[in-house]
Amino acid sequence: MRVAIHTRLKPEGIAGYEQAHDTIPPAIPRLLRAAGCTGWTIWRNGVDLFHLVECEDWEALKAFLADKEEDQAWQRQVGAFRDFSLPGGDAPLPMIFELPEV
Repeated sequence: MRVAIHTRLKPEGIAGYEQAHDTIPPAIPRLLRAAGCTGWTIWRNGVDLFHLVECEDWEALKAFLADKEEDQAWQRQVGAFRDFSLPGGDAPLPMIFELPEV
């Protein structure tokens, strides 16, 4: 499945967020893959982040990571740069259109 997520950064957190993603702890990709994630891409437009997550099951992925100390530490690190006032938090965005197969 593919899940799109919209999150937001604090304006002063842009550089820190990008620097954090330059050196992701090795445990994070390992945990994501163990949770069924096959891809996670993030784009930034100003303070807005758009994530495309490819995984077997989004809810199962979140449940798997919930008690993992390595992920909790990572979330605290990158969370320092995020603006959590965006309605909906990190809930998946509804799909509006997908190019039909022919």
